[in-house]
Amino acid sequence: MHMRETLISVNNLVKDFKGLRAVNGLSFTVPQGEVYGFLGQNGAGKSTTIRMLLTLVQPTSGSIQLFGQNLTTERHTILRQVGAVIERPDLYKYLTAYDNLRIMARLSGVKVGQKELMRELERVGLGQRAHSRVKTFSQGMKQRLGIACALIHNPQLIILDEPTNGLDPQGIADIRNLILHLVKNEGKSVFVSSHLLSEIQLIADSMLIIDKGREVAQGRVSELLNPSETIVQLHTTDDAATTQWLQASQWQQHLAPAADGIQLRLHSNRIPLLNRDLVGAGVDVLSLQSRHSLEDYFLSLTTSNQHVAAYQH
Repeated sequence: MHMRETLISVNNLVKDFKGLRAVNGLSFTVPQGEVYGFLGQNGAGKSTTIRMLLTLVQPTSGSIQLFGQNLTTERHTILRQVGAVIERPDLYKYLTAYDNLRIMARLSGVKVGQKELMRELERVGLGQRAHSRVKTFSQGMKQRLGIACALIHNPQLIILDEPTNGLDPQGIADIRNLILHLVKNEGKSVFVSSHLLSEIQLIADSMLIIDKGREVAQGRVSELLNPSETIVQLHTTDDAATTQWLQASQWQQHLAPAADGIQLRLHSNRIPLLNRDLVGAGVDVLSLQSRHSLEDYFLSLTTSNQHVAAYQH
């Protein structure tokens, strides 16, 4: 596999707001032609980082390069190749989807005809609703129109900040499929933030997880979500007796300390065998749940932040 070109290179990025360090020494690189997941709880520093990538906020220190150029000095050249949707897209709700896109194209200085505008709306699945007013749109449709507006000048890099926030399951699936289509079929690169690990692991090639402005994990999704790092949470009618049986069995090496019930760490493909053994030993299983150790770690960050996150929307 040839080395992919680096699209974003961030080095030791810091941002302070009146005594609060929102971003604390972040460094990461985003390769071309991939979906890069940027994961963290609300208030972890994701939006601040994205605003710095888009020059909406000045870093306190550190450097950002996009397309191999310095963002501070080459701002205009760089941003012509970037499309972004941050927070909820600003749309004229009394105008049609088509007119919104036409105005956006004009503001971007792009000369596009009716055909191209329609093609753009079809690409995000809004061809049928091109001439409907935006005020009749669901949140998912508004989000897709926002993405069409971000794509109208044919950027190489698309930055999406929590694009599925407030969407129903169908809306979430539509955005996910659109992101995958842009990368696989159109050769775009997408940098997408989310507070849901389950969402990022379905679409991202690489990811960075941050907490309180610092990196907590970074790498290829396939390596970070290694199936040999599965945690199995087991509840039975008699956990003490089951633990004793496990300690005297081949599963003893997989036992992990647990505050509640029984925990084992093993490769996900061994879970059916464990289940068979338990049933064979006459153990009455109340529940057997598996999750990934990274998910476990991420959940521990989530719970510690939950009382804070409520105030940081």
